[in-house]
This record gives sequence, C-alpha cells and structure tokens, in this order.
Amino acid sequence: MVAVLAVVALIGACKESLDSGVACGAAKTLCPGQNVEIRDTIISPSLEFDSTYVGFPTRGAEFLLPLVSVTDTVQTVVVVRFDSLSTFYLPALDTARPIIYVDSSRIRLRIDLTRAQVPDSIRIDLYDVDNGTADDTASAPVLARLKPQFRIGGGTFAKAQIVDSLYVSLKDSAMLAHVRDTMPVTRARLRIGITVSGKGPISFRAGSVESGAPINLFFRPANDTAARALVQSPASAGPSDRADIRRDLMDYMLVVKNTLPTLPGTMSLGGVPGRRVYLRFNLPRRITDSTTIIRATLRLNQVSYPFGGAGDTIIIHPHVVLASDNVPDNRRASTLIGVTGLVLTDSMAVFPRESGLRTLELYPLVREWASQAALKNPPARAGVLTAGNEGRLPRIAAFYSATASAALRPSVRITYIPKITFGAP
Repeated sequence: MVAVLAVVALIGACKESLDSGVACGAAKTLCPGQNVEIRDTIISPSLEFDSTYVGFPTRGAEFLLPLVSVTDTVQTVVVVRFDSLSTFYLPALDTARPIIYVDSSRIRLRIDLTRAQVPDSIRIDLYDVDNGTADDTASAPVLARLKPQFRIGGGTFAKAQIVDSLYVSLKDSAMLAHVRDTMPVTRARLRIGITVSGKGPISFRAGSVESGAPINLFFRPANDTAARALVQSPASAGPSDRADIRRDLMDYMLVVKNTLPTLPGTMSLGGVPGRRVYLRFNLPRRITDSTTIIRATLRLNQVSYPFGGAGDTIIIHPHVVLASDNVPDNRRASTLIGVTGLVLTDSMAVFPRESGLRTLELYPLVREWASQAALKNPPARAGVLTAGNEGRLPRIAAFYSATASAALRPSVRITYIPKITFGAP
C-alpha cells in the first residue's frame, strides 16, 4: 500500500510541475525539463549512393503483358508458348482420331485498357518465334524471327474493336504444320510472338498466366462445322530441369527496341521494362538513433523527361528494404522489399515532363532504424522507389541523383526532439 501511494505521489508531482512548476522545482530529480526543444534540419548529402535498376517485373512474372509501340522509341513483343498441342480429337460417338485438318485458327487476347493509348486503328501481327532449337531461354533467337517471312497471322482492327476480349486470326496452314510436326525438339509445339503497330503511340496490356486470364489458342480439328473447337492453354516444355523457369516462359514480354535516353546525373523510375531506384541512406546516427523523430521527409528534385504526353502521370511508391547488409547484390536487395503500403504509406504523383521539388514522407522508416540497431543482422538503412503499374506503361520520371550538385541532389529534412534525460545532470 505504501508503494502504491509513492507511485501516485510521483505521478502527481510531475503533473503538477507541468501545470505550475512548483513540485518539479522542489524535486527536479523526478521530472524532465519543462521546455521541449524541437529541432529541424535538412541533411545533405543524405545518401551513401543511389542506383537505378532495369528489368521489372522479371521475365515471366508480368501480371499483365505490355503491348507497346511508340515510333522509333519503344517496341515490345509478347511471347506465348503452346508446347503441348493436341494431336488427336474425339468426334461425337466415335474414337479418337489424329488431326489432319484444322480450321478457324485464332488466339484470344484478354485486354486491359486502363490508361491505354489506342489510335483510330492498329495492326496486330503474329509471328512464329520458334527457331527449332532446344535453347529454351535465350531472347535473341526470338527477336530474330520478327520478320515478314515468319508472320503467321494478324489483322487490322478499329479502335472500337479493341475491347476486353479480342480474337486474332492465325493461318490454318501454319497451325496444322505445328500440330503434325514430329521432330524431336519441336514436336507439337507452337510459339507465337505478338506485336502491335499503327499511326501514333500504342500502349495496352494483355492478360497473362499470372493474372488468370491468359492468351488462349483455338482451332477446329475437322472439316465439319459441327466439330467443337479445341482450346489450348499456354504451356512450356523447357528447360526440362527448371520447373520455375518453365512456368515463367509460358508467356512473357521482351523489348524489341528501346531508345529512351538515360539523363546523366539522374535516377529514373517507370518505363518498359520497368525501372526502380535503390537508395542507401547515410543519416547521422546521433539523430536517427538517439532522438525522437517527429518527421522525416525525402526531398527529390525532378528533372523534365523528354518523352510522353502532357497528361501522363506516374505514381511513385516508397518501400522498406528487408535485406540486410549481408546481401551484397543491391539489385537483388531491391527485390527484397515490403509490399506497397507496408510501413511506408505515402506516395506521390508526378508528370514526367515537369520539374521541381518533390517530397515523400519516410518518418516510419527512419523511426524503425533505431529499434533495429540492436539486431544481429538488421535490414540495411535503405529504401526502394517504384512506379505504380511497374513495367506496364512507357512513362518515365527522372530525378537528380546523389552525384548532382549540392543544390539538386536528394536530401532529407528531419524534425526531431533531442533526447530527454531524467534526473539531475
């Protein structure tokens, strides 16, 4: 009972000191100082280094597959593999028969038109991108077959036809040749490259295996209108020793051409393939670890990027890096990050052609560093910036990097309260 009364007395003393200053004046060893000092400082340089990494999402991990064509600047091809074509069909009330005829061959694209660019008409071309070898992972042989002699289908479509589902015709002769192929390497497989072209910029996305709305192949296996079309889903037979890579290669995107410039002294986000930025911070530990952080704001100076429309927008998200310093590969570390909105909830929208100071709030991240200091392998004091819809839109935002002049390089503004000590000095 005596102990309880003592605690109550102590609390009462500190409360009274805040109100009148009398009790703490008499017992200053029990209460902190009355005046809370708030400091504000801009730390520059604030980064040990920054790095821009290209190629996100990784090949085959695309949730949506970008079909992009911007004259003399960016061109993509979407590749889909059908490595297990049906070679028999089952007529009604009959036994299975080998396929010796095909009709009405076509593929179906499930299209995402969010923030799409589609001119009055577009051309979609289908290519046979199977070079007949057992090399299942190289990109160069695929790109080498985007030539007229390997074209096996396509068509011209009005803008009104580009809706959520679109069928594109495939040559029946090419379809039959692949169904009846008996060569050991290429037996019953078809690999299609899909490109778009037209007058004006084109940008939209096709569904993928990852999205649950993949590109499907259809053909009727008999010269009989009553025969039902066979539906083929993406499948990859190689490489035989890597199931994870086989899945990635069911469908994926490759960049045919990309002449977008890299501005010197900058870091950049967005684009196709996607770019992201890794930031390694170098903030004074006497502030981050020994004070009460009220606010921590990353300050970036945007550079006008000479590509894209005036109304293009990029949403930039900050992420917590989960990898420790024991992961020496910073590109790898830039993939070991928290999901959007985990710890860091701020974001910013920028227009690529604009310039000026932009800010992101990093207060929760900086506060975490002090609590992690005692860990054996704490996460690196780093962050990653990504663009929303990463790797899906040909829009790039650029910012001055740590190598820029002092007035332009990234900085961090920190508002904090110095450490409060209890007791007599």
